[in-house]
Amino acid sequence: MKKIYSLSVATIALFSFSSSAQVTLVEIDFSGTGGVTTIASTDSQFTVKNAAVTFDDTATTFTAVGGGSGVGGWNYDGTGTAAVNNDLFTASNFGGTTRFDLDLGNAAAGQSYTITRVELDIRATNAAGGTWEFGYRKASDNSTVLVGSEAIATQSGTDPIATYFIDLTSHSLIATDSSTVWSTAANGELRWTFYDATAEGADNFQVAGIRVIGTTIPEPSTYALLAGALALSLVVVRRRK
Repeated sequence: MKKIYSLSVATIALFSFSSSAQVTLVEIDFSGTGGVTTIASTDSQFTVKNAAVTFDDTATTFTAVGGGSGVGGWNYDGTGTAAVNNDLFTASNFGGTTRFDLDLGNAAAGQSYTITRVELDIRATNAAGGTWEFGYRKASDNSTVLVGSEAIATQSGTDPIATYFIDLTSHSLIATDSSTVWSTAANGELRWTFYDATAEGADNFQVAGIRVIGTTIPEPSTYALLAGALALSLVVVRRRK
């Protein structure tokens, strides 16, 4: 006679955590009116998508920085769907370029998350030399890293807004509940940077959305607990034979 065994909750949980799906960790939606300055995690435009993600400072987690007119160089466009900057900096560097800064902290207790991709919903009118990069500061030696150098295609009119992304899977941007591999000593250590290789005043960048994509998993200690529960369940099954 065939014996049928049912999987324990611990077994199911262990299998569930063995692989991680790509999820949106954090998203900023630039819709509304007024100046784009500092957006807190409680702002309706700043959405915490995953409970595993925390922030260094819940009062000032996201900041717009740049040249041109307006606060920080960024204002909302006339359609109420994007943040616009009419005067990008020309240099590509970590600190002096037009940018958005995001200050992500450690993971929630017992979890970890890894940033694998960053995305932009953007329109670039009259910005033939427009480029964006993603930057972070290493916690290990405080050095800076710029990734991507993705050229933004020049577009016209109110539409379309295109989505661009930079793959970060090779950078191991991991946050546990006690540390991150990028530096979070100051606000804005994760940076979306924008610059125009030609002349200032001839560009128009309209950013409709920013997303941080990644994976979330329990910490190794959680795996150990699940493995222990699995071993115990196997002992119980053997005793029932």
